[in-house]
Amino acid sequence: MRRTQDPESSGDESSPLSAADLLGFERLLLQLSVRFINLPVSEIEDAIGESLSQVVKALHIDRSTLTRLVPNLGLFEAAYSWAVEGVSPVRRRFVSEDSPWSIAMARARKPVVFDCLADLPPEAHIDKMSYQLMGLKSHVNMPIVVGGQLYGGLSFGCVRQERHWTPDILSRMRLLGDIFASALARKLAKEELDLAMGLERVASSTLASLALAERPGSETIEAGLRQIAEFAGVEYVGIWQGVGTGSELAETGHWLAQGFLARRTADFIQHLPWLHARVLGGEVVRLHRVEDLPADAQTDRATLMRHGIRSIFAMPISAAGQTTAALVMASILMEREWPEALLPGTSLLAEVFAHVHARRVIEERGRAANDEAALWRERLALLVRLDTIGEMSLALSHELKQPVGAIENYALAALRRLGEGTADLQRVSDLAEKIIGQVTRASEIVLRMRGVVQDPELHTSSFGVMRMIGECIEAVRLDCIGRRISIRSHAAEDLPEVRADEVHIQQVILNLLRNAIEAIDMHADARRREIVVEASLHDDRAVLVSVADSGVGIPEDEIERVFEAFYSTKSTGLGVGLPICRRLAEANGGSLWAARNPEGGARFFLTLPTRAVH
Repeated sequence: MRRTQDPESSGDESSPLSAADLLGFERLLLQLSVRFINLPVSEIEDAIGESLSQVVKALHIDRSTLTRLVPNLGLFEAAYSWAVEGVSPVRRRFVSEDSPWSIAMARARKPVVFDCLADLPPEAHIDKMSYQLMGLKSHVNMPIVVGGQLYGGLSFGCVRQERHWTPDILSRMRLLGDIFASALARKLAKEELDLAMGLERVASSTLASLALAERPGSETIEAGLRQIAEFAGVEYVGIWQGVGTGSELAETGHWLAQGFLARRTADFIQHLPWLHARVLGGEVVRLHRVEDLPADAQTDRATLMRHGIRSIFAMPISAAGQTTAALVMASILMEREWPEALLPGTSLLAEVFAHVHARRVIEERGRAANDEAALWRERLALLVRLDTIGEMSLALSHELKQPVGAIENYALAALRRLGEGTADLQRVSDLAEKIIGQVTRASEIVLRMRGVVQDPELHTSSFGVMRMIGECIEAVRLDCIGRRISIRSHAAEDLPEVRADEVHIQQVILNLLRNAIEAIDMHADARRREIVVEASLHDDRAVLVSVADSGVGIPEDEIERVFEAFYSTKSTGLGVGLPICRRLAEANGGSLWAARNPEGGARFFLTLPTRAVH
C-alpha cells in the first residue's frame, strides 16, 4: 500500500521543527487518537495509510512506513508506506542479511535513530552500506508492539537531506506508534476471533456429518474437506497417511478445486522429502512462499513449483504419541499466510479425519463393533464442546469489548497527560498499570474459552469446586443479563477439594447452565427467572453440586430419557449433551441425574469425588 504526495516547501530540512510545526504535529496526534478510538475495524487500513501521509507533511520528511514482522518467515515487510513525489517507496521486504543490526534492534524492541549515517555504531557496518544503497540519510524506527508481541515498526526517513531528530519529536513518534498499535490490536483481535469462530463452525458441521454417518465413505470425507477448503480459501485439502516404514506419506483422501486437475500428477506427494520429514517429526509446517524453502529442500521446492503451488500448510496428526498422518492445505492462486488462530481448529479437524481413517481400517479388518462405538463416543464429546462454544461466542465478544474499550480510554488519558506542559508521570504510570490489568483480563477471557476445547483425555487434579463454578457462572453471566435471568450460587462451609479433570467438569457445569437458560426462555409464563447452583457434602467421599432452574421442567416419565443419546426435549440440537455429560461425570468417578424442582422447573445433581478414583 504505497502512495506519493507532492512535497511542501519547508525550508532547511536539517533544522528542527519550529514551535508552530511541533504544535501542529501535537494537534495531529490528538486528532488521530480520537479518530482511531471509534473507527470501525474495516476502515483501519485506509486510515493508517492516510495518517502516514499527514505525518510526512507535518514533519516535513520524505517518507513514513509501517512494517510488520512475518512470524513464520522471520522477516519484515512494508504493510503501509507513504513517500513524497520523487522519492522511491521503501522496498517490500527486509531480511537480516541486508540489515542485521537494525533487525536485531527491532526484535529487541529498541528504537533505531540516526541523524546521519556516521552516527551508526561500528557493528552496524552492513546496515550502513544497505542504507547508502537506498539513499537514506536520516532515519527513525520505533518498534510496534501489539498484544505483547512484536508487530513490526513505524519508520520515518529522509533521503534528500540529513535531519536532526530532537527528543520532543522522538517522544511524539512513540505516541504515534502507540496509537497505531492500539488500532492494530483491535483489527487483529477481530480477525483472529472471526477466523477461530468460523473454523469452529466448520468443524462442528464437519464433525456432525462424519461422526453421525453410519459408514463415512470417500464422498462424506470429500464433502468435509471441501467445507474446510471453502472456508480457508484454498484450492487443495488432503489427508496424508504414513506408509511403509513410516518415513513417507501417501494421500488417502483429498478435495481439489475444479480447473486445477491438470496441475496435479501422481508424483506430487511422493517427491516432498523435506516436508515429509518435518511433518512426521511432529512439526507444523506453515510455508508462506515456496521460494522461502531452505537450501536442503530443493526437491520440495521444484515439486511444488512444478505443480503451481504457492503456499502450503501441514498439520501433523498424532496417535499414541506418534505422528502418523497430516491434514494438508495448499494455495495455488496466491501466496498466503497461515495465522496462529488457524491452528487449534485445524488440529481438531486433523484428529477427526485421522479417526475416520482408523474407523474405516477397523471395519475393513472386521474388528468388533463395540471398539468402533467407543472410539466415536469420544468424538461426540468434542461435538458438545464446540456446541458449547457456539452458544458462548456472543458472550465472549461482549466480554472482550469491555477490556479493549478500557485500554483505549486509559491510553487516550495517558496521551493527554503527556501532552500537558508538565506531565504527571505518576498518573501516567498508574494509567499504564491499568492498561496492563485490562490486557491480562482479556487474556484470561480467551484462555478460559480455549480451555473448553482441550484434549478429552483425563487429566485429574485437586481443585475447589466453588471457584470452578464461579468461573462457569461468569462465562454465562452476560447471556443471563441479556435474558433477564438471575443466577446465584451457594456453598456449605468447609467443603473439601474435589479430585477430577477440571476441564471435563467445567464442560458439564457449562452444559447444565446453558440448558437451564434455554429452559427458562422456553417457559413463557415463568414469574421467576432464576438459576441456583449449590454445593454441599454428599458423603465422606464426594461433594454434591446441584443446578436448579425455574424453566419448563421435565415430565416425570422423561426424567431418565434425557440421558439417552439423540433424545432431546428441544426442537433443535443433537441430543448428545446430557449423555456425554453423564459419561464425563462417570469417567471422573462421579454421577449425574435429574429430578423435578419442587418450586417449578428442573434440578440436576452431580457428585464429584474428593479423592483419586482407582
